[in-house]
Amino acid sequence: MKNILEQATNKVTIVGKLLDATFNHGTTKTGQPYERANLTVRVSQSYGGNDEVSEIPVSMFASQFTSKGTPNPAFQSIEDLKEMKTAQNVGYDAADTIRITNGSIRENNFVARSGQLINGWQINASFINKGSTADVASYTLDVFIMDMHDEEDRNGEPTGRLIVKGGIVQYNGKLDVLEFIVEGNDKIDYIQRNWNVNDTVTVKGRIRVTSVEVKSSGSEGSWGEEIPEESTRMVRELVISTGSDEGKEEEFAYDPADIRKAFKVRQAEIEQLQIDAKKGSAPKAAQAAASTPSKYDWE
Repeated sequence: MKNILEQATNKVTIVGKLLDATFNHGTTKTGQPYERANLTVRVSQSYGGNDEVSEIPVSMFASQFTSKGTPNPAFQSIEDLKEMKTAQNVGYDAADTIRITNGSIRENNFVARSGQLINGWQINASFINKGSTADVASYTLDVFIMDMHDEEDRNGEPTGRLIVKGGIVQYNGKLDVLEFIVEGNDKIDYIQRNWNVNDTVTVKGRIRVTSVEVKSSGSEGSWGEEIPEESTRMVRELVISTGSDEGKEEEFAYDPADIRKAFKVRQAEIEQLQIDAKKGSAPKAAQAAASTPSKYDWE
């Protein structure tokens, strides 16, 4: 079996217009200067025959020097980003197109003011360059399948999509749990026939961060004229486009027993996060998708 200390494949590629960027700097506990950047990239891409526009937030962090005391190239990348043109400053057409080729996805949990646990994800990057190729926002991940089930809307009605929940092994055996969406009967049918809980698979797909219109009736009773009401909600999804034909062979697959142990550590960290929130000391986290993890069949 694959060693739990061996990180899973975790690669994000984003090419699009630089909408905005904010920066702050500080000093670590060891006195090391650092830079932090948060940026948004607009990506126009086609998925399933439909054109979509996503505005994807990306986070960067780097200390000025490496552990060996040499200049950190990732720090310089943030400095270079400061010189790039954003749509916020020069207008959309004149803004730079940027390219991220070795970003990564990680889980991002926090407790909302309501006390609800919010489970989502965020994209991190170390290096950004100016780009000229076609827009794309994609990922390639090795995933341990923990659960698969049909998606339901708020009324409990099936949406026709499939949800795959999977574990991503990060640095030092840390386990993140992410939720993936499968659209299209052909893809759903293939996955349900060929993937199983406890399998380790490679998934590739699109990153979707956009807003959708929500229409509801303004009627309060059984009489009179209904007044349509419109609002928008943010959608943050990892959409599976393709992946492994079937689960990986044993030497390339994670051991379910190791995943269970790592999952228990993750549960303890989340419980501590909730305890800290009640004490009013929970750290603020970046934007996240509202998706609370639940029990899995393999537990």
